[in-house]
Amino acid sequence: MADRINFTKKRLEKLSCPPGKKIHYVYDEEIPGLAMYITAAGTKKFLVYRKAKGAGNKPVKRGLGKFPAMTVDEARQSAIEAISEINRGRNPNDTEKEVRNRNFTVERVFHAYIADRGKKLSSNTVSNYKGVLNKHLKDWKTKQLSSITRDLVASKHSAISKESESAANKTMRVLRALFNYANGAYESADGKSLFPDNPVKRLTHTRSWNREERRDNTIKRSQLKPWFKAVMGLSCSDDEFDRTVGDYLQFVLLTGLRRREAASLRISDVDFKERSFTVFVTKNRQPLSLPMSDYTGKLLKRRCDESASDYVFSGPGKSGRLDDPRRLINHIREFSGVDFTIHDLRRTFITLAESLDISAYALKRLVNHSPGSDVTAGYIRMDVERLRKPTQDITDYILKTAEIRKSATVSTIKSKKRK
Repeated sequence: MADRINFTKKRLEKLSCPPGKKIHYVYDEEIPGLAMYITAAGTKKFLVYRKAKGAGNKPVKRGLGKFPAMTVDEARQSAIEAISEINRGRNPNDTEKEVRNRNFTVERVFHAYIADRGKKLSSNTVSNYKGVLNKHLKDWKTKQLSSITRDLVASKHSAISKESESAANKTMRVLRALFNYANGAYESADGKSLFPDNPVKRLTHTRSWNREERRDNTIKRSQLKPWFKAVMGLSCSDDEFDRTVGDYLQFVLLTGLRRREAASLRISDVDFKERSFTVFVTKNRQPLSLPMSDYTGKLLKRRCDESASDYVFSGPGKSGRLDDPRRLINHIREFSGVDFTIHDLRRTFITLAESLDISAYALKRLVNHSPGSDVTAGYIRMDVERLRKPTQDITDYILKTAEIRKSATVSTIKSKKRK
């Protein structure tokens, strides 16, 4: 038989957990459903334990507060409110959860989004999203997501646009993704979304998105000679980091790989016997095996021999791979007079390869582009050997245009410099 007493402060103060028990429950005679549990350690806490109306419904247990911080009168009032919700068919625990969800901050929703979706996003995308949060949404990290209105979105987009129109669009795309995630992740007790509206829609409705021109810059043929001269100067440096960056930039230009694809290449991914290498960290998450040209083979051998980590292009950071060569890229721009980004090297590779009338299917495979709606391309499987000649032809053409002798590999240039 459950213990029932009329709750008063004095009676509750005298209660203790019976010897040999870890927890003991006592029920209030005045408010059915109001109880207190007492632990062996002496903790006393009010709670509601009430079965909802209707056959088969499970009892609802809801903590109210600790005694004596919560008085008997306060406990009874809270119990009446909770029992009232239960009698209406609502679980007060769900209501409390709903309130917490509505109060989630931008940062908390962001971390939940990354935890749930992170495996489906590329490391580059996750890194970019974190950069947006920590820079352009820094002042909103502690703001409740539910408090962000369409007016606030428009104002934030306008403010960031004054600094960078592309950054403003990127920031709003991240925020839109968070609201879309919250729309499906957080619901009320009756199954309705707590975030039914996405305020970023304001930009679409008012046509306020900034116009972004697709960057199509490449290194012109006439610029290849001064560019190579500057880059190979790094490859011949006595500084290990300089040599790594010089080799890395040449490798990206001569393979057309994306910057993170090249930087993620591990020594174990290089097969000198088969004269090939495999990139496992790709944009479409499909491993990409490519042949080495004569020049890139010697470059990879040099990097693997000198690398201080498991990566071909090692770096001083915690990751062990080359992460941020911007300082040296700026040096090359100044020395060569060629304004370029790392992704421009990929565009240059594709442009020059296309000018050689390389098979469209071979070129797509070399740069790891999906066949899209091309049904025929979906049936063609390009193995490494079939890509070897196109790879060598592209390398030879780039080196010839840059007036680099085939024999002038980075290792021979370095030895000549030492003499």
